[in-house]
Amino acid sequence: MASSATISTTALSAARAVAPAVSSRPSLEELYLSHGPAVLRRARQLLGDEAEAREVLQDVFTSLLQNPGQFAGRSSAMTFLYRMTTNAALGRLRRRRTRERLLADEQRGREEPASPSPEVFVELRAGLLSLPDELARVAIYYHMDEMTQDEIAELLGCSRQWVGKLLQRLAEHEGRPRP
Repeated sequence: MASSATISTTALSAARAVAPAVSSRPSLEELYLSHGPAVLRRARQLLGDEAEAREVLQDVFTSLLQNPGQFAGRSSAMTFLYRMTTNAALGRLRRRRTRERLLADEQRGREEPASPSPEVFVELRAGLLSLPDELARVAIYYHMDEMTQDEIAELLGCSRQWVGKLLQRLAEHEGRPRP
């Protein structure tokens, strides 16, 4: 596990260049130092690749550098960064799938298709890619992170009842009864 001091000197330098938008909120540098390692862990968990996880870390904090007003303070900083990281990782997984599909289309006929990996996380990632964004986030929060419906509702900024409906849709998509 990387320490916050070794996560990225580029992002830290950029964070130091930005003054906090509101003095009662933490500066970008403070957010990076306090939450950077958690953002990196989250990205690594979802992507399964250290280099891509570091790129997501950069993307998240670069986005905050370019648009500091996107964190309006309606939730905790960690909740906001958690959501940004999940969205950025899902976007990367989708782009990766597209790249792999294009490469496979190009190579089709030249080689036999590779057999799918038996690893559980690879299968989970593939399943996530077939879901709409909102259901994919709920699936991650509920199944991987083992969050309660109340915690998911807070993170998504919706009601607990809506999370229940999303879990029902997820279960229907998976073809099994709701957990």
